[in-house]
Amino acid sequence: MGVIAVIAVLLVALGWFLWPSKTATVPRRERADVDEAELEAAERDVQDAADQDSVRDWGPGTGQAP
Repeated sequence: MGVIAVIAVLLVALGWFLWPSKTATVPRRERADVDEAELEAAERDVQDAADQDSVRDWGPGTGQAP
């Protein structure tokens, strides 16, 4: 009887961990320190780039100037 109870508790715990949470469906939050217009413009520049060399990675930590 005890083994069945332990298995039932383990199955409930496993189901609780695997059940989809509400946070998985929460839309992206806006951040005050991110300029959304500049971010969208940069994404368009990368998508519209002629080749990979024209959109090399740059910024803090890369050691390259823009």
